[in-house]
Amino acid sequence: MNNVEKKELNELLRGLIQIKSVNPPGNENQIANFIEKFLLKNNIHSELVPLEEGRSSVIAKIEGEKERNVTLCGHIDTVRVKEEDWAKPAFQGLIENGKMYGRGASDMKGGVAAILYAAALLKRRGIIPKKTVQLVLTADEEWGYRGAKNLVEEGYFDRTDFLIITEPSNLQVSSGEKGELWIRAKFYGKSAHGSTPEAGINTIIPGSEFVVNVTERYEKIFEADPFWGKTSMNIGQFHGGVQVNIVPNYSEIELDFRVISEEDKEKAVELVRKTGKEIAKNYKVRFAEDIFNYHPPIFTSLDNPYVEKFLKASGIKEVIITKYCTDGATIIPKKKIPFIIFGPGNIAQAHQNDEYIELESLYRAVNTLIDFLKT
Repeated sequence: MNNVEKKELNELLRGLIQIKSVNPPGNENQIANFIEKFLLKNNIHSELVPLEEGRSSVIAKIEGEKERNVTLCGHIDTVRVKEEDWAKPAFQGLIENGKMYGRGASDMKGGVAAILYAAALLKRRGIIPKKTVQLVLTADEEWGYRGAKNLVEEGYFDRTDFLIITEPSNLQVSSGEKGELWIRAKFYGKSAHGSTPEAGINTIIPGSEFVVNVTERYEKIFEADPFWGKTSMNIGQFHGGVQVNIVPNYSEIELDFRVISEEDKEKAVELVRKTGKEIAKNYKVRFAEDIFNYHPPIFTSLDNPYVEKFLKASGIKEVIITKYCTDGATIIPKKKIPFIIFGPGNIAQAHQNDEYIELESLYRAVNTLIDFLKT
């Protein structure tokens, strides 16, 4: 890429960052319309696929020699932002020392910009790819992957032979991602007035003991795999009580496991269930657990020809496993498409204050995508 192209790409990313597509509520139509206009300016037709009022995903194609396609996929929503906690402007696209700052810079408007600009350069340079290149830019990834789910159901991946998800991988190639398992542990006791706690059964106490015990047991139960790493656990939320002068008759703890196998999924469920029941028995409360979200681990073999061709085109030798979840978790189990995750930016910047992307990684991502797609 020359300096003029780099400057244009910077402006594209800045334009994406300046549009507030925080989710909830999403309001992705504004950014979807911006993308549609950019593509049209580069002679690429696109369509908006509605999810619900004010929210749409974007689909576009560059026709290749063959009708079946390689799909580039990214999401156009971001997580919320508390602007007063930022030292940098959250929606300006400020550039300092080779970095662009803003909500979504890494997660993942940088990856979206890479998709759009790679497509634009293919078109401008008159490159006709061997297979059609499909661009899929989804709504509602951050909250529930519903945009991707809607597109799967509408058949937009039916002719896809290979999927590239441009989430921030720090320009590493990932051929798999851990599964996402969310479990809610619930304790039921008895309310009473705060002045007579002996008349009630307080569920915050067993809930607190559950948090300590499940953390200690987790370390002994799960083992690391040389390639996949270790199943992780995060205790993300603890809710208990209504107000200070009422004995809390209900408490719940929400746990986030990123599992490396179905076996570890069952271990996680058993860990929560067994620990909860033991503590409930000791405190004479009732316990229950429920799984309120599960996406299994997904993986593409390294000897897949598309993966091999991408590694050759990129010059990358090592392959990693992604710890976080992407739209692939919704797409792959349904469509069984070989995939990789490859994109600019660092996942360590995702959901952070003063989020940024190294612009050099953005330029390199575009060059790599073009090198692969033209072959």
